[in-house]
Amino acid sequence: DLEIKDNVAIVRINCPGKMNTISQGMQKESEAMFREKILPNKDIKAVVFISSKPDNFIAGADIDMLKAFEDKSQLKALTMKGHAFFDEVKRSKLVTVAFNGSALGGGLEWAMYCDYRVATSSKKTVMGLPEVKLGLMPGMAGTYHLPKMVGYATALDMILTGKNVRPDKAKKMGLVDLVVDPASLEEVAIRQAKALVAGEVKPTVRKLDWMSWGMEKTPLSNIMFKKARETVDKTTGGKYPAAYAIIDVLEKNMGKPRMAHLEDEATKFAQLAATPESAALIGIFHGMNAVKKHDFGKPKQPVKKIAVLGAGLMGAGIAQVSVDNGKYEVLLKDKNAEGASRGEKVIMDEMKAKLNKKRMTNYEFCSTASRLTPLHDDVESWKKHFSTADLVVEAVFEDLAVKHRVLAEMEAILPPHAIFASNTSAIPIADIAKGAKRPENVIGMHYFSPVPKMPLLEIITHAGTAPEVAAAAMEVGSRQGKTPIFVKDVPGFFVNRCLSPFSVEVSALVMEGVELETLDKAMRSYGMPVGPITLSDEVGCDISYHVSQFMGKADLGVRMAGGHPEMMSMMVEKGWLGRKTGKGFYLYPKNPKKGDKKQINPEVVSELNNMLKAKGVGKSSLTTEEIQFRIISRFVNEAAFCLQDGIIRAPADGDIGAVFGIGFPPFMGGPFRMLDITGTQKFVDQMYKWRDAKGPQFEPAQILVDYAKAGKKFHNKSTDFLNIG
Repeated sequence: DLEIKDNVAIVRINCPGKMNTISQGMQKESEAMFREKILPNKDIKAVVFISSKPDNFIAGADIDMLKAFEDKSQLKALTMKGHAFFDEVKRSKLVTVAFNGSALGGGLEWAMYCDYRVATSSKKTVMGLPEVKLGLMPGMAGTYHLPKMVGYATALDMILTGKNVRPDKAKKMGLVDLVVDPASLEEVAIRQAKALVAGEVKPTVRKLDWMSWGMEKTPLSNIMFKKARETVDKTTGGKYPAAYAIIDVLEKNMGKPRMAHLEDEATKFAQLAATPESAALIGIFHGMNAVKKHDFGKPKQPVKKIAVLGAGLMGAGIAQVSVDNGKYEVLLKDKNAEGASRGEKVIMDEMKAKLNKKRMTNYEFCSTASRLTPLHDDVESWKKHFSTADLVVEAVFEDLAVKHRVLAEMEAILPPHAIFASNTSAIPIADIAKGAKRPENVIGMHYFSPVPKMPLLEIITHAGTAPEVAAAAMEVGSRQGKTPIFVKDVPGFFVNRCLSPFSVEVSALVMEGVELETLDKAMRSYGMPVGPITLSDEVGCDISYHVSQFMGKADLGVRMAGGHPEMMSMMVEKGWLGRKTGKGFYLYPKNPKKGDKKQINPEVVSELNNMLKAKGVGKSSLTTEEIQFRIISRFVNEAAFCLQDGIIRAPADGDIGAVFGIGFPPFMGGPFRMLDITGTQKFVDQMYKWRDAKGPQFEPAQILVDYAKAGKKFHNKSTDFLNIG
């Protein structure tokens, strides 16, 4: 829309859908409007860009626009055309941008092209350049404008992390000129645009302090860029080319002419768009939206109050994301006052940390705390509280008899519509529902630890779960800040089902003489956030052992073969349970904040050496690549079985589950995206090699053999969004 007020052209951006995004269609429409209606009009002295959307300015570029370019090198011409358009506008008009809500990626770059920036104080107003999260870099002068406004050190941090900036901080940084109340945004923007024309208002001009001068105007800049590369090396392991391209463009073009900088940025942007890493990360972005689609309809009754049974770390975590992110009323119950108090303290400490970091206001802190009610068996009114709950999530001991007892107790108290959700990590939901009076209200909601940090939620329906119950679980999970996937009701569900053969292979490699630290180092270099030995310690060796024993008796058959359960059995017998006991495969320092680091547990090494000596096994000669393949292939193969057997609905569910559930390397996009990129035939051939060497546990799933033979890919329009039977 275009409106002219007092010689100011107000351009209201209103793309189809909920969010404004930059597309080729939007670019053409903008150019036509300016050339036909604004640029020829000599009475128009200034332009104000503003959004018609209530909560966003421009959320970035339309990612599907990149897909439209088979030859990614053509993207350079598209971005250079965008620069020419802005240059043409700015030669004749002064431009102000006013935004309420998100100005991200191309949206922030659009804003930085303007002469004056007005943002609102709304909680929804954020600014950032998140392209690196998609394996890309800013492509519309973001690497040129941002350092000039906020300084190179701050710009490097913002662009390399993709972090968002709030309005007040943006004002202090020099990223925006003015912060106003949302109600007065348009009025103030027009006033400032007119004042800009009259020379009564000047845009913010950054002044160099002595430190910035030293870092940007002297050879000391080499230190800044060297430090940035070292940080990227440490945090990414060299697996993300976009981060290095960003540093290269900023360093190479510091002090260079503007057009040389923009040419280099556009070239690197187009090159990154053609990388498999970008394809994988964009695949995750699309997958996050695809997995939320379902045909369960809507909840019959909205969930307003959630009760959590068990106030341990898992229960407290579920309560925290429910009361904080979800804004639900939450009841947190444990057996005794001590347990309930510990759980409450965990939540309050986390919220106090947010308050201290100014990520939460005093009002929000008090409001959130008021929605949390800790309860225990000695509180006579706990049953009355629970009688008003809409959803109960149990996080009690992993024992079917315990689950049945808790379910029976809850059904006697809860209202008829209330949902009973089990946080079990492996027990089939149908088995739990057998003890229910209202089995249609029973569902699985499997969270991952630590709950506030792990984004995945597995939603498991049994044959009798009502559709509206599944819809409610999806709605709750989404409000909690989770990315939920629907999974069939089988032992281990998806993540733990795939992780079980993975863990079996780890034990096999240990008993072949591969050292513990070698295993961790190999999988970290592969791109996993932690190695498998550290993972066992973090989860708890007792829990890992319990799950492996359960899954060994489940329906995976030969796919659980080849392992050595005696290793984990020994860990449990010795009480070496991992971080929670201070001793597992590693020894954990009492004062990690003082810089003390974990060390390999020499007692474990001694026990394992005795086991290996008794078997006549020496040190392994396997290469890093062989170790990596043997471990990850067991996970990927089981993921393929899950797709083949309808345990997951589509490849996107498997990719999201793997990346968000165990930290499968995001730059690979998940197991199915990885197969598409590296080649299913190559994977199958490697599986046959290890099957012949080690046994039938490496027999590839039939779906892999079929896809390899047909040259098919797992990801295309039909498999990303539709169910696979």
